[in-house]
Amino acid sequence: MGKDLKSMVEEVNDASSSLNKNSKPDDPLSQVVKVLNSHLTQLQLIDQGTAALQAKVAAAQKASQGFGSTIGYMGPTSDAADSFYKSYMGRR
Repeated sequence: MGKDLKSMVEEVNDASSSLNKNSKPDDPLSQVVKVLNSHLTQLQLIDQGTAALQAKVAAAQKASQGFGSTIGYMGPTSDAADSFYKSYMGRR
């Protein structure tokens, strides 16, 4: 997705630079290009934030997998009280 956004930004910037050379600031097409450039910038920021969030979620999932085994969790089929008792007695 990042590569697609990058190529889109390059294409819009190329179109924008050619429009800026040939048009007036009040031209409706140049105003649309400015809005689209702004939207693309925001989409890039969202894409970066999404990638960072995905990395954090993956790290949290990995950490939570190790956490279950350290507190004595025996899996979804075991009795919760039994699991708690075993983990409590293991700390003594």
